[in-house]
This record gives sequence, C-alpha cells and structure tokens, in this order.
Amino acid sequence: MRRAPAWIAALGMLAALAFGPATAKAAGVWVTLAAGLPGSATPTDSSEFQFDNPHGPMVAVNSFTGGGIAEAATGGGSSFFSGVGTPVLLNLANGSAYIASNGTPDGAKSAGGTPASAGPVPGGSVPSSAALLGVDVAPTNSGSKLTASVTDGNGNSLGSGSVNIPQNGWWVLGLNPNDPTQPTPPSDPGSPPPPSDPNPPTIPPPSTTPPGTGPMATPEPATFVLAVIGGAAAQLWRRSRLPVPIG
Repeated sequence: MRRAPAWIAALGMLAALAFGPATAKAAGVWVTLAAGLPGSATPTDSSEFQFDNPHGPMVAVNSFTGGGIAEAATGGGSSFFSGVGTPVLLNLANGSAYIASNGTPDGAKSAGGTPASAGPVPGGSVPSSAALLGVDVAPTNSGSKLTASVTDGNGNSLGSGSVNIPQNGWWVLGLNPNDPTQPTPPSDPGSPPPPSDPNPPTIPPPSTTPPGTGPMATPEPATFVLAVIGGAAAQLWRRSRLPVPIG
C-alpha cells in the first residue's frame, strides 16, 4: 500500500482546522462598582477590575445576598430580582449591562459604552460557558459593603472587587465588554478633509453692469493716430477716382 504524499496530509490538517467545530471566542469584561449617598448621582466610592471569560460573552448572576431587590438592565430591557430570583443571565456579545440597587438615581445607572441588545433572562438554566457572578451586600459600621466576585463554571476565581456604601445609600455594578477608559472608535472615519489654504486668493465680485452701458473708454494715442491716417487715405482714394476736366 502506497503512503500518501506529505503535502496531502498537510492539506488534510488545514481542512480540519478550517472546518472543524468552532470554539467560543474569549471575552474580556470590565467590571465597575460605584456607591453613593441617597438622592445624589455622584459616587462616594468606586472601584473596578477586569476578568477574561475564555468561553464567551455570557455572564450569569448566580448568587445575590443581603441586597434586597436589585435591577439588571441592558438595552433590551430590565429585570428586578432578589436572592431567590437568581440566576439572571446577561449576554454581553454586543454591549454592556448593569445591576443596580433599588433607589439608585437614573444618572448613576450606567456601565459605559453601548448597552447590549439582548435583555436579561431571569431563572432558567445557566450555560456551562457562562462566567458566574456573585453579588454580596454586607452591613458595616458606617453603612454596608458591596462585593462582586466572578468565577468560571468550575469555581476558579476570575476576579473580584468591592466598594463601601454609605448609610441608606445606593450601589451599581457595571459589566462592559469594552474598556470604558478608551474612546469609542467612529463607525466610518471616512476620508480626511482637504487641507485649507491659510492665505486664499481674493476673487473680485462679478460685474453687474450690462455690456455697452458703462462709461466710454478713452482711446489710446496709437489707436487715434491710426484712425486719422485711415481717414486721410480714404479721402485721397475718393479724389483719385473723380474725372479730370478737359480744358
């Protein structure tokens, strides 16, 4: 039995890589935490951390303790839940989401960037590829403390952060698949405008006087002399054609 040439085996490996089962793209997520006094959208404390989910853009709030009622929101809608209302699934494939406490001012409800188009999905099953987010609000001497921790499906820690909440204050947790510290690139930068001339030429305005109606121009001297010579020559030519009288 003949062995297949090496180049045929190489092509087979390339085809297997190109048309084999697709794997989920790793997703980096920036988590921002903020808290503030009641009635004010200005945070009194904030922090952030970043984690990478090697299995894709899905994040599930799988535990929520000590926080009463919270709101999960994206561009596709919002869902109110408590500790018994988890899990809440968030799809960050094309935008951000936030989770906020009851009473958070509207001006503080943001995760930065464009909100995700898919709405939160409360209850139900959690995909094995989803990162798991735990949210805990614990009392302190001056108010309470919000702690967010993220793990993968096997319980391995991916990241965590916390902020201090003032007495009776609010808190918000943002999830953004894009770095919120970087400006959003334009959708179509287009061609740059042509450079402008710092000293553009001055163009006189067009004349509004109809042709032939302006002041009579004074003929130049050479033109006047030619006209006189031409008139004299015409007179001589006429006289030369008159009959000569016979005496």
